[in-house]
Amino acid sequence: MAQLNWNYNVRFSHRNEDAVKAWENLHSKEVNENFKSQNEFVVSAINDYYERFQKEMNDPYLETREKEDAFADRIVEQVTQKAFANLPALAGMYLMQQQSMLSVGFQGGAVPINVGMNASASAKENKASQQERNTEISSVQSRTDFTEELEENDFLDFNL
Repeated sequence: MAQLNWNYNVRFSHRNEDAVKAWENLHSKEVNENFKSQNEFVVSAINDYYERFQKEMNDPYLETREKEDAFADRIVEQVTQKAFANLPALAGMYLMQQQSMLSVGFQGGAVPINVGMNASASAKENKASQQERNTEISSVQSRTDFTEELEENDFLDFNL
């Protein structure tokens, strides 16, 4: 009759720190909660370790690439957090700039688009060219209006 199970005894020495740590891990609360048995944990640990060992033998730079990828992921996460933290302030500044451009444009004599619907083609062209000149003037004026330096903001510091 064929044997269905293999048995292998492992000794954990009290004098060896790695053996003590392995014993504590084997009998930890997490192993009892996440695995069906200690035997399942040992089999899983051996298989995971051996697969990792084989990957490192075939690819000696595997660990370095994994560290670099983890580092890049942390950088991306931090930059994303900073960008989202600054989003309300940037949106507010954008809206204020748009509002000032509109107010400067209407003060400079810009004509709304719907006014000249029945006018001749040449009159429409004249009004269109006048509107283009007005928008150019207002954009130049709006650029000169914001020559003040913004106050220092910790969230906008890109010198990491």
